[in-house]
Amino acid sequence: MADSVLAPRLRPDVRFRQVAGEGIVLCQKSGEVLVLNEVGARVVALLGEGLSLPAILARLEDEFDAEPGRLAADVSGFLEELRTAGVVEEEPAK
Repeated sequence: MADSVLAPRLRPDVRFRQVAGEGIVLCQKSGEVLVLNEVGARVVALLGEGLSLPAILARLEDEFDAEPGRLAADVSGFLEELRTAGVVEEEPAK
């Protein structure tokens, strides 16, 4: 059986809302609140779709005017920050 591709997703105890062009992430366990800009909010919104990282990057490349290599590096770094903050975990991609 082939290994499944993992996808980043919000942890079950994390809530996300978009308000006035910003993203608000609430970590219920820690009580921490993160405020995200438009691009960060879009990344987090895409996490809810269960997509793999390459699929998320493809969507973002279509939506934003950014150089693909730079976009991949920025999104990977952002996801690592979210993992470190306890916001994101991995599950099999859809």
